[in-house]
Amino acid sequence: MRFPITLPVRYSLAKNCGWGRTVNIGSSGALITIGQPVRPGQLVELCIGWPVLLHEKVHLNLVASGTIVRAGEGYAAVKFEQYRFRTASSDFRRQVLKRQVHSVETYA
Repeated sequence: MRFPITLPVRYSLAKNCGWGRTVNIGSSGALITIGQPVRPGQLVELCIGWPVLLHEKVHLNLVASGTIVRAGEGYAAVKFEQYRFRTASSDFRRQVLKRQVHSVETYA
């Protein structure tokens, strides 16, 4: 089952990395927006900003590694092979907030 939710995601491919957003997510994978061409079979690591705080005060990331199983222009479907929750670094939070402000300014 997939849940439609938009969350910030930083992705890392072999030699490239970038930022996107989740379109939907489930226990076995996620559909994400991606700013570069990819192909099925590529390995990817995702760092997804989780919407729920740990103990109501600590930001979390869902860190997942997996394989791209489907790709289109601007989108990639990722099948998770491993995932775990980690506390979010302050740098990740700053980057997310910076992108949210930029996106509000861009579409306002």
